[in-house]
Amino acid sequence: MPRILALQLKRIGDLILTAPALAGLRAALPAAEIVLMTAANVADLARCIPSVSRVIPYRAGRMNLNAWSSVMAGPWDACLDFTGTDRSALLVGLSHAKRRMGYKKFSDNRLRRLAFTECSEASVRELHTVDFHAALIELFLKQSAPMSRGICPFVILDETGRNARQKLSAAGVAGPYAIIHPGTVRADKLWQASRWAEVAAHVVSMRGLSVVLTGAGDGIERVHLDDIKKHLTVPVTDLTGKFSLPELAGLIEGCGLMLGVDSMAMHLAAMFRRPQVALFGPTNPFHWRPRHERAAVLVGEAPGLRIQFDPREKPHEMKDVSTVDVIGAIDHILANTMSAP
Repeated sequence: MPRILALQLKRIGDLILTAPALAGLRAALPAAEIVLMTAANVADLARCIPSVSRVIPYRAGRMNLNAWSSVMAGPWDACLDFTGTDRSALLVGLSHAKRRMGYKKFSDNRLRRLAFTECSEASVRELHTVDFHAALIELFLKQSAPMSRGICPFVILDETGRNARQKLSAAGVAGPYAIIHPGTVRADKLWQASRWAEVAAHVVSMRGLSVVLTGAGDGIERVHLDDIKKHLTVPVTDLTGKFSLPELAGLIEGCGLMLGVDSMAMHLAAMFRRPQVALFGPTNPFHWRPRHERAAVLVGEAPGLRIQFDPREKPHEMKDVSTVDVIGAIDHILANTMSAP
């Protein structure tokens, strides 16, 4: 039984977009032991990836003796570095795996070049992030990874799903609901608060859905959410900061509509293939967009839904996304969802 160590130490969204590659690895090697090292703050969500046998949390700024010793103890047949940093390259080298794989793109210094026995030639610029991570699996398998876009790579435990539903019910939400997740760690990806309030009014008054606000309970997200609430003309339920990551995933899995900017919540909705409208500005949707048929992507000042994407597209400002286009995208997605067999 092969033992494989995968390293993904970046942010929540990076973990989410690595999950399909890990699912492809599991499909190709159903008997393998696949161990994932990831940032401690996303370890609980990583445990919702059924293709992973075990999760090793890595705590930034800590000694992480257990994590380092687990890596060095092995033995590993392969170590796959999805991260591309000096720290992850050092972990790769210390794993003493027979095959140590990363990306040529990130092997730009001597430490990283020495760590790997093989490097993927995949271009991060020319590929969607899901496909970029899948390329590392293909290097390992020496064949195309058996990827399936119709199967969610996350499974939410029954207890976690019940907890999410209980919190929703306790807040007074019954029946179909839409999630607005407007926050992100980057201020330049925030859409205007007054426009989110207009969208919430349309969803409640015209589409008959309850609106739930989600996000972090602190930092710039908290300030932005408070600003949105000042502009609201319809009742919404503010559940920001109330859910663990797995519970938020369970909440997203059950929603009738997901609205937001380029964020980890958008990526989770894409994994669960929920009806969604995603707003892009400074980040390029070519690399990060949801790609299922029930997703609408809006970019900058371009009118209507975006269906063609360019890896070299220049950044836009979020204010260029119009409220009219967002409302039109909502109606389009919900109409198609309700008419689907």
